[in-house]
Amino acid sequence: MKIPELITKPKNNIIGILIAMIISWIIGMSADLSASSGHGGFIPLVYPPMAAIFFIILYYISRLLTKKYNWIITLFAIIHLLYFAIDFYITENI
Repeated sequence: MKIPELITKPKNNIIGILIAMIISWIIGMSADLSASSGHGGFIPLVYPPMAAIFFIILYYISRLLTKKYNWIITLFAIIHLLYFAIDFYITENI
């Protein structure tokens, strides 16, 4: 299969978002949180799944409106989730 055929399939896009969610969840949970973080320690546990669900819903809404260029939402979701996890990890481990 060619790349354009692979990135336009909804199954591949949803799997990509879910894999990015799992990776960002693992990175975020591996941060060394202080004991005084309190409820803020739930952020890396709750944010990636909620953001992934939001992006999946956004992806399906865009599929209803147009059939082209929906992979851009998936790419943005992957970048956003990984950026959140890496930023959280770096700021908590300094």
